[in-house]
Amino acid sequence: MDTDLPRVVLALASLALVRRARRPRGAALAGAAGAAAAAGATLPALPSPWLFGGVLLAAALVLTALRADLHSPLVSEAAAFTLALAAGAGAVTALALAGTGPQGAAAGAGAVFAAVGVWGAEGSRACAEAGWRRGVAWGSGAILAGAVAAGIVALAVRLPARLALLAPAAATLAALLAWLPALLLERARVRSELGEEARLGILPEEDLSVLGSPWRRRREARLGRADERREYVRSALLLAVARQQQRRRTGEAVRLRQLEVLAFRTRVRRAVEGRKARFAGLGGEPEP
Repeated sequence: MDTDLPRVVLALASLALVRRARRPRGAALAGAAGAAAAAGATLPALPSPWLFGGVLLAAALVLTALRADLHSPLVSEAAAFTLALAAGAGAVTALALAGTGPQGAAAGAGAVFAAVGVWGAEGSRACAEAGWRRGVAWGSGAILAGAVAAGIVALAVRLPARLALLAPAAATLAALLAWLPALLLERARVRSELGEEARLGILPEEDLSVLGSPWRRRREARLGRADERREYVRSALLLAVARQQQRRRTGEAVRLRQLEVLAFRTRVRRAVEGRKARFAGLGGEPEP
């Protein structure tokens, strides 16, 4: 019992942090505490693929239960949280498996990192959906997380020592590719949903190409100061999500989504008007 007490405390701390964390630092601590609770101080050997996959599946289901209503539908926000969570869990896993050698430690950390990455990517896609689509996306995220973890470990145990880096490389690739559908869907949502808003005059049409690119919208000077840019981009992307969800719901849910659409539309309009007024006072908009 005395031996298990620290792990119980770490598990409870991880659950509390996962539920409360809003920033990457809290997510990293949650991941580290959760991995420490699951693995303990050390692991004598790399667990079997089935066991590893089963543990990650269970962890993904717990994460879903705690974060389904908090996980961001915006790819950039969800990716920041997920990366921190995965890094914390992966680092502790590597330390727990240090006694198995570099190959085992890298494989275990990579499997955890990839599994959490897949869960976070599918979760972001799920939170942009409505109705049954949301449940399917969350379910697929949990199942894929377990499958990816099992696959990485299965690959690692079959590789010769000279190819040991292939397992963590495959894990990194899997984690990156998992975000591609969410990223492409977000870009398509900006084009379709915000394209209609641009035709209504809510936002400039030239903003669409910027809003659809996570890299351009972080630095586009034409969108104003950094704080203005963050508020405008976030409101615009959430407006696109609310519009899409409204179209995919029926009954009372449609009216609730309409209230969200109006709220985000108001924020976007105010941001655009404030930007125009400020730049007009400075003698015109800056060049892109």
